[in-house]
Order: sequence, then structure tokens, then C-alpha cells
Amino acid sequence: MDLKTLLPGLKPQPKSEHYWSLVIESGWIQAGIWKIEESKAEVISVSPVTPWESDEEIVGAADTALSSAVQNLAEDIKEPTKTIFGVPSSWVEGGQIAQEFLDKIKKVCSELSLEPTGFVVLPEAIAHYYRSEEGAPLNAIVIGISQENLEIAVFKLGNLVGTSVVARSVSVADDVAEGLTRFSTGEPLPSRIIIYDGKEGELENTKQTLLETNWEGSEKIKFLHTPKVEVFETDKKVIATSLAGASEISGVSKVETEMPQTDDREYVSEEVENVKVPANKVTPEELGFAMGEDIVGTHPQPPAVGLPAQKLNIRMPTVTLPKFKKPLLLGGIAVAVFVFAAIGYYWFIPKAVVTVYVAPQKIDEEANLTIDTSSPGSDFSGSVLAGQPVTTEVSGDRTQSTTGTKLVGDKAKGTVQIQNGTDNIINLPVQTALLSSGNLTFTTDTTASISAAVSPTDPGLASVDVTAGDIGADYNLAKDEVLKIGNYSKSEVDAVSTTEFSGGSSRQITSVSADDIKNLEADLKTELMGKAQDNLNANVVAEDVLPNESLVATVSSEINTAKVGDEASTVGMKLGLKVSGVVIRKSDIYTLASNLFSGKLPTGYVLRPDQLTVKFTAKDIKNGKYLFDVVYSANLLPQTKTDDIINKIKGTTLTSAENYLKTIPGYVNTSVDLNPHFPIETLDRIPFLSKNISIVITAER
Repeated sequence: MDLKTLLPGLKPQPKSEHYWSLVIESGWIQAGIWKIEESKAEVISVSPVTPWESDEEIVGAADTALSSAVQNLAEDIKEPTKTIFGVPSSWVEGGQIAQEFLDKIKKVCSELSLEPTGFVVLPEAIAHYYRSEEGAPLNAIVIGISQENLEIAVFKLGNLVGTSVVARSVSVADDVAEGLTRFSTGEPLPSRIIIYDGKEGELENTKQTLLETNWEGSEKIKFLHTPKVEVFETDKKVIATSLAGASEISGVSKVETEMPQTDDREYVSEEVENVKVPANKVTPEELGFAMGEDIVGTHPQPPAVGLPAQKLNIRMPTVTLPKFKKPLLLGGIAVAVFVFAAIGYYWFIPKAVVTVYVAPQKIDEEANLTIDTSSPGSDFSGSVLAGQPVTTEVSGDRTQSTTGTKLVGDKAKGTVQIQNGTDNIINLPVQTALLSSGNLTFTTDTTASISAAVSPTDPGLASVDVTAGDIGADYNLAKDEVLKIGNYSKSEVDAVSTTEFSGGSSRQITSVSADDIKNLEADLKTELMGKAQDNLNANVVAEDVLPNESLVATVSSEINTAKVGDEASTVGMKLGLKVSGVVIRKSDIYTLASNLFSGKLPTGYVLRPDQLTVKFTAKDIKNGKYLFDVVYSANLLPQTKTDDIINKIKGTTLTSAENYLKTIPGYVNTSVDLNPHFPIETLDRIPFLSKNISIVITAER
């Protein structure tokens, strides 16, 4: 992430300008001053580490570190403002510094008048520092140690495999083991461990503890040999951060330190420079540093021979020598014994894992497939495979808020006097409709009989109770309201309210809607289907496979806490499902796919079970037969004979071995992990013994 997208930015400056590097870790801060001179970064000063604990102390600690570093700056040089930050990997989420830590950096910049240029993640800066120093991508486990946590980063061929943060316990070895199990993929881990912390206080003890740890007892942690443990000096974190900044600003590829001695430590002049191989040039992006854009993941590296190390415990046979008077003869015998021992060691001990990455060729085939469970275990034929039915029952409950609304209330009631102005008796049944002048409907509560009119001025009269046709206060009529009765003309027959109507009311409530029930059932079914898949897959052996597309669920029980229309703020459901599916043999699928691909494979390529994927689309289930549309996809790898490869490359130089491996169809690159690695490059060879060589052919990553 580029901090200048959130904080003040950086304008182009001359190369002679001085910059800050500020490394902030949990509990410690360290500063350095550097500049770019003659295509290299020169680190002029590195401060001692300064402790901090709370947010209130971080500004003071940073000020102390900066003040200590600036003491070595010449008086005629302006104090820097532009700053590169080195931060732990735990501070970064999704390529950006997490907000709580970004606030700390903003506070430091604001109060100390620093201008942030960008940041680099410490493990990545360390990895690329080693690449620059050793001329090859780093294969190592980088561990940052603080009082509360261990931050573990694994690099293979310079690529960051992943990071893990482990809370510290009383045993640092157990903590490292816990973190490494999170990277368990079945492949060996790099046999090199690099440790660092804020002040190097406990690094030597930690180094010794890790060297004495027996890693062979762990099933999930695999090393090709006992890992070597190295301490990364504290000052070099500032140097690595400075190299990152200089590479981004000016594209330099080396760093030089020229720092005077102080009372409590010695500084030495050192220069770290890339091996001048064009394909291996270190770019700013490779350093995990960004200007104007976010850091995204890791960066691909060219293949290189890893540099593992091993503690060797070789016991030589005891040889009793006679006592000679001539020292030269004794010396000659000693030299001869040493030479023979060295030759024996060089011939018998080294081991190598040679991984050849090739570009696979992908082919697809579509077919119809029937899985028949009516006769489990029978041989398959054509596009029909035998399958074994499996079932499980799961249940669960879920509650969610309701989203429906409903109008509820009471109906108004009152009494009317019916006036009959006709010459005939009128008999009104129950529920006779009355209509007000505002078109509000009422109905009679009882039957009513109204006598005929005696004269035009003396109509027949009868009182009857009525009820509003709907809820609401609108039906609370006033006294003397005139209402029309049924189909009678209002001029002949009408009704007059004798009292004010009352009791009419309405209100809006939260209720259960049909969608609430539907969505609740869908969510609960999804949850239970996942549970059913786990139950069924737990009983599937490694040789079989359960296509999730074959799973069919039926509801065995359903209980709801409310029904549609009920007044409720939540609704709950308890659901039971019976889930059935079918299990088939992986070998049957592979054989069927082989038949489909027969005659269609490119020359020199072969179909392997681990390179085959199958996509099922369910069509129908009839009489124990599952009907699918299937797409078979194969990543084809070259057909190779590892014994022939071993015989061709054993005892050869790494360059010669790679030249031969390039003849393999689809070749992309090679990784050679030697154990041990010899300090003299010309001694690094593929082992002479075939049994000490392992060949792995795999698809490019």
C-alpha cells in the first residue's frame, strides 16, 4: 500500500536528498538515515532500538530514535522529512495497513513532521535483502519474535507462501511448530530458519532452542534435513527497509553502510549487491514496496537452487596410529585420512530433490453418465458406473426477524332507528347492509321487523344494533347520521344513528410474511445441507468420491413458531432433513475418462489421476439410477521415466542438469533443493548416487 494515498504525498526530489527509514515493531522502534549516491543507497546512520508500549509512548519513542540517528548527520545537511516505514506483516490486511496501526503512523507523522513515502513489510524486505546478498531467491522460514507473538513467514523460491501469527507460550519451539503446521501441504518446508526481533535480546537462546528441537516427531512438519537457524541482525532491518525505498525511488540495486562507531556497539562497512544476471534483476515490486499503488500478494521469482544447510554428525572410525618420530609422516597420514573422508562424504552423503515444472496441456470431454445403485459393487460398462447409496439425517433450528406488516384493530358499534315510510311491514335479516353518507358499510347484528307507516308523517319505527364492516376510527359515526338500508330507497326507508358510534380503531403491527417463512426455510436448508455433506464425506474412504451434485434432500419434519400473518417480531423454524447421495470409485471415473480421451492425447503426454477433474450436473433420478451430464477436464503432463532422468543427470553440474531437463516436453523451469549446500559453487552438483536423487514432475504454478 502507498501511504501517500492517505497521508501527504511525495514530490520528485534530487537523488542527493536524505531519507528516513523508520522500523516500527511491537514494543520497539528503530530509525535510520540514507541517501542515494552513484546508483547505490548509502545508509549513513542507524539508531539504537527504543522501547514503547502504549499509544501515548509511540511518538516519544519515535522522536528518541530519530534524534539518535540524526546525531551522525553532518551540520550542513538538512534533516530528512520523507520516510519509508518498515512494519510487521500482522499490521497489513489485504495489501493495506490496518486502520488501528495506520492511526499510529499518522500520529507519528503529524507530531514529528514526517512525510510518509510508503511502507514495506519486514519479512518481504528481509527476503529480498537475502536475494540481493546471495544472488538467488530465498528458501527459508522467517520468524519475527515479540513478547506476545511470533510472526512466521514461509518463502519458497522467493515467493511468499503465507504468514501466520502465533500467540507465545512458555515454549518457543512449540509455538514455531504450531505456526508451521498451518502451512502443512505434504511438501517439505525450507530447511533454513531466519529469526529476528526488536533488540536481539533473546535471539541467541531462541536460535539454540530451535537447533536442539527434534522436528522428526511431527507428522505435519516435514524438513528434508535438520534446519539451519540464523539470526538477522537488528540494524539490517533498517538497511533492508532503506534498500526497498531506494530501489523504488531510483531503481538502485545495492546498499552500502558507512556508519561511525558508538559507545555501545560497532558498525562495519559492508556492501550488498545483486549478482549481475539480467534475469534476476531485483525490481521495486519484488521488494514488496509500492509507489502510487497497493502491494498485492507476492511476486514471481525465477527458479534457483535453494540454499539449505544442515548440522552434520559424522562419526569417523577410530584409527590407532603408531608413534612416529617424523611429524611430516603423521601430517601426511592425517591429510590422507581427511581427503578420503571428504571424498566419501562428497560421494555418499548429498541428497537432492529436483522439481521440474512443466506447462500442462488441457483437454475437455463431455459425456452422459449413469450411476446405478441397484446392484452396488458390480462392474461398470460404457457410461454406466456402479454406485453405493448413502443417507444421513440432520436437523437444526434458526430464528430471524420478520419483515411483514399488518393493520389490526377493532370495529365500531352503535344503534340506529329504522324508519319505514312504506305501506308494508319490512323484515330485515341479520347482516343487512347499511351505507353511510361517506360510503362506510355497517351490518345489523340481529333481525328486525318494522311496521308499515300509519301516515306519511308517522313512519314505522324499530331500533337495531349495528357493527362496522371494517376496523378503524373512521367508522365512529356521529349521532343523527342518516344511513341507506339495503336496496331500499332512502326516501322511503332509512336509518338514523341514535347515539355516537364508538370502539373503532386501527394500528400497524410487525407480522410474519410468506417471504419470511420461505427465506428462513431456504437458509436453514442450506446450512443443513452443508452439515449433511460433512457427515457423509466423513465416512467416504480415500479411494471413493461423493459428488455433491448427487445429494437429494427431503423434509422429514418442520415446526414453525408462528404462521403467516401472526403478529411477531421474530419467527423460528426447526427443520429435519433426510439427505441421500451416491458414492463412486475414483478408479472407475479415471478408467472411464481414459476411454473417452483414448486417441486424443497429444504425443508425449499422459493422463494422470491427480491431474483429472470432473464436473457433475444432475439431470434426474429414476429407480436408483442417477443421471448426470459430466465434463471431464485433464491437465496432461509429459510422459517421463524418472529412472532415465536420474541416470542422465546424476553427478552433473546444476547447469548441465537443467540443460537436459529442458528437453522434457512443456518444460518451464526447474527447482533443485540440495542437502547439503556447499560454500563453493563449483562443488554444487547433482548427487552421484541414484538413490539420493528424487524427481518430481508437476504443473507450473
